[in-house]
Parts: sequence; structure tokens; C-alpha cells
Amino acid sequence: MRPDSLLLLSLAVSGLTFSSLAVSEIAIPATAAASSPSSSFGAPGGKVTDAKSQPAAQLLLTGKVSSAKSQTFSVPKAGDAWRYQIQWMLPEGSLVSPGQVVVVFDKSQVANQIEQLEASMLRVSAQEQSQSIELKSKVLQARFELKKQLLEQEKAQLVAAVPADFIAAKEYADNQFKLLQINAEVTKAKQALAEALDTEKATLAQLKIDKEKAALELAQAFKDLDSLELKAEIAGPLLLGRDPWSNKKFEVGDTVQVGRQIATVPAMEDLEVIAWVNEVDVDRLKPGQAVTMSLDAEIERAFPGQIASIGRQAINLPAWGRSNWFEVGIRFKAPEDIAMIPGMSVLVETGGKHEAF
Repeated sequence: MRPDSLLLLSLAVSGLTFSSLAVSEIAIPATAAASSPSSSFGAPGGKVTDAKSQPAAQLLLTGKVSSAKSQTFSVPKAGDAWRYQIQWMLPEGSLVSPGQVVVVFDKSQVANQIEQLEASMLRVSAQEQSQSIELKSKVLQARFELKKQLLEQEKAQLVAAVPADFIAAKEYADNQFKLLQINAEVTKAKQALAEALDTEKATLAQLKIDKEKAALELAQAFKDLDSLELKAEIAGPLLLGRDPWSNKKFEVGDTVQVGRQIATVPAMEDLEVIAWVNEVDVDRLKPGQAVTMSLDAEIERAFPGQIASIGRQAINLPAWGRSNWFEVGIRFKAPEDIAMIPGMSVLVETGGKHEAF
């Protein structure tokens, strides 16, 4: 074989060897990357772990034991204030019974308002009494004037009835003129009486309205005062709410906006777990999906559950950042030796192998 042919053959074999090595160096990292698991972490309910060895994507959600029947305690709308201070409150975890006072708000502002309304009520009552006496006096005076003019009219009618043949013509004319004057006075007296009666009726009606209004405002103020004491309607443990911005539990001395929920009393029956899932992961959950749960207090004890519902609309939880979250309702069947109390924190695991619920 010629030397130049041997050189070309050697170069070709070297090029093939180099290409094989390059291909193997590229394929090995890709394979390693494909086999390595990836995970992402976030706020509670946002930990995701995907592993090739697991049959489905795993989600770890945080939730808490809740009750289908519960009573919420919110800051009432009482008076003109839009914020009220918590003056007294039962400690969290206290077992309350129906009718027991749970929360008491500061009553000083409403109490001052009641004092003002009571003074206004007394003023309206005194005004009604004094004006009623005055109006009745004016009506009596108008009746007296009318009766007086009627008597004068009868007298003038008798005098004017004397025929002109028996008296002088000038006297007869004077008698007729006086009768006309008396008739005019009687008409004026009747109008005065009618006006006095209408004024009495209208004024007393207005005073009655003012008095009823004052009474209603006073009654409402007393209702507002009573509403600042929140009482339990069902039996159960007291769970304190959290400020949506600071995530701090409410306590005595806090000034809270009207309408804000500050506490809850869940019933001890019909328990469920309420968890939250990030909007990015909500498509990985389906109603009826089996899950495994464990209490934070007994993390080693797991028990099965099943997703019962998934919220249709995401909400923002400021304490957890800017993400939106969907509420997830989970039915469960816990062992009898595990004490389930509303408010207990629960870790929920989806994906992987779970027992049928």
C-alpha cells in the first residue's frame, strides 16, 4: 500500500475515535441529569419533590384540623367607631359552653354615647310636656274667643232683627253693620281655633316622632353595648385568630378593625382538615385523591385521608407572600388513640403510595 494511503486511513480512524469520545461525554451528563430528582420549596403547602422512583409527584401541604360546624367571633359594628380594643378574652384552648362570655371589647365610647342619648331623651320629654301645656292653653284661649264671639253674634242678631218700622233708620243701619262685624269676628275666631288645633296636632306629632327617635337610638345604643360582649353559642375549644398582615395572634389590648375575625369556637364533631395549596400546584390535586396525614404533635403516626373539595377561587394570604392559595378540604379517619382537637397542625402528603380511605 502506498504511504499516502496509509496516512489518510490513519487520520480517518483517529477522527472516528474522537467523535465517539465526544458523544459519550455529552450523553453521560444528560443521563445523570435525567436521573437526579428536582425539588422546590416555598411557603407552607409549597414543598414539591419529584422522584423517578415514585409513581406520582409528591406534595407536602400544611393544614389544620377544623370542624364543619363552628362559631366565629368578629369585631361588632357598634356605634360610630370603626375599631375597638380587646379589653378581655378567654385564653386560647379554653373549653367554652353555650352562653359563656368569650370576648369583651372596650365599652367606654358606647357608654358615653348612651349618656348623651339619655340626656337627649330627657330633653325631648321635657320639651314635649312643656309644649303640650302651651299648645293646650292656646287651644283653650281660641275656644273661649270663639264662644265669646258667638254670644256677641246672638246678641247682635237679636238687635238686628228689630224691624226698621219701630226704630230710626240710622239705628237700624247701625244694627245691621254691627251684625256684619260680629259675623266677621266669628269667622276669624273659628279660623283661629282651627289653626290652634292644627298646630297642636302637628307639633305634638313631631315631638312624638322626636321622642320615638331618641328612644330608638337609646335602645340601639344599649344593644351596641351588649354586642361588645361576645358569647358562645356552641361548646368547644377557643381558637384565636391571626392578624392577616403580621400573622400574629390577637391578644388583650389589641385594637382591631370592625368585621375582623378574632376567634373561633369549633364543634368537636364533624372534624375535617383544611389545607392550602399554591396556585402553581393546584392542578396536581383532584377530589377523591388519597393522601397521608400526620399531626405535628405526633409526626411519626400517619393516618389516611381523602381530598373532599378544592376551592374554586384562589385567595391571597399576605403572611405567606404574594402567591395565591386554594383551600383544600380533606376527610380523614384517625386512629382512636389519637386525640384530634380543632386547631391542631397537620402535615398532608400527596403522591406516592397511600392506603385507600
